[in-house]
Amino acid sequence: MSSFEVLLMVCSFFAFIALQVPVAIALGTVLFLCYYIMGFNTIELVMDAYQSLDSFPLLAIPMFILAGTLMATGGVAKRILGLADEFVGHLPGGLAIVTIFACLLFGGLSGSAPATVAAIGAITIPEMIKQGYGKGFAAGVTACSGVIAILVPPSNPMIIYSLSQPGTSVSAMFLSGILPGFLLALGIAIPAYWVSKKNGWGGTRAAGTWGTRGKAIYEAKWAILTPVIILGGIYSGVFTPTESAAVASLYAFIIGMFVHKEIKVTKIFDILSKSAIMSVVAMFLIPFAVALGKLLSSQQVPELMTHSLSGFMDGKVATILLIILLLLFIGCFMDTLASIIVLTPLLYPLVSQYGISTYHFGIILIVCLGLGFVTPPLGGNLFIANQISRTSVQSVFIGALPTLGGMLVAALLIAFIPQISEAFL
Repeated sequence: MSSFEVLLMVCSFFAFIALQVPVAIALGTVLFLCYYIMGFNTIELVMDAYQSLDSFPLLAIPMFILAGTLMATGGVAKRILGLADEFVGHLPGGLAIVTIFACLLFGGLSGSAPATVAAIGAITIPEMIKQGYGKGFAAGVTACSGVIAILVPPSNPMIIYSLSQPGTSVSAMFLSGILPGFLLALGIAIPAYWVSKKNGWGGTRAAGTWGTRGKAIYEAKWAILTPVIILGGIYSGVFTPTESAAVASLYAFIIGMFVHKEIKVTKIFDILSKSAIMSVVAMFLIPFAVALGKLLSSQQVPELMTHSLSGFMDGKVATILLIILLLLFIGCFMDTLASIIVLTPLLYPLVSQYGISTYHFGIILIVCLGLGFVTPPLGGNLFIANQISRTSVQSVFIGALPTLGGMLVAALLIAFIPQISEAFL
């Protein structure tokens, strides 16, 4: 594959995106054209796409999506919010900080950024607006907080990255994301506190007593047990990450139906339908993205890209900074899961020469692409928060800018301090 053909493929893809063609269809069409122009048998494209879905670890994604939907409907999100509110709700910007740490906790159950924004934001955004917070800020801080879900286990992008990078363990990737997830939450919380204090938002309720906090912990005990069951089962060897997703779904159903009693029989079809739609959106991207990765590898595009960029990458620091800028740009236009599959074989050879481990690189990739959830024009979290807050997307983005700045600082710390990602390995 020549440089001209690579450039033509990239330009064609972004032309489709500009015409608002869905990413999966744009990717599949560009791949078909490439196979045809290069004289390859297009049946190979179909076979590669089909075989990419024949993967046991991939089953974890729809199961974790189902688990997250069940927990959001079954009262788990509400109890997590109550727990966070007892500990930090009295601070300036208390409800915003509650939202951040509720997203951290709920992200450890769902693994999906949009699902986390929908579950937590549906409760906190209207309440923040009711308490006098700016609409754009309330929606923006929630949109940013949802990104934490893809850094803490069981993150769907981590599962995809592990499948895209041979020899990478899903369990080890989960461990790599724990400290970065907390750091990202802190990076959002600090500017949220500062903006809220400056504007006089929050800080009106009394601090929770240890009695009320103990009660909140007791009420949220089933939610707190979920990550213990998921991660404990994985690392004790009782079940695999994929099996843990099925266990999480069953556990969420039992808790929502028989313990909290907030999942009614009449809601089950809606829960399954919503989960199926979210799963199809994610899974539709994967076959074409995997096929593209195979095509690029077979045509030695990673080597071509390395050679072309070598003049701009003078040392480890310059290389990491250039890759971060590239990831931030691509995250604005391309879905995170598809980007991970396409970019992993292209970019890892550029950083591996500097001793960056596959796990550290995976976290850099995920956190930088994750910022795309809150940057237009794609910005999936922005649109969900916009629908909940009933304000414009522009207002949500402007409201998110302070916390987005904190996220960028956290991303840079994660990129240049490998110990943050490798502390538990």
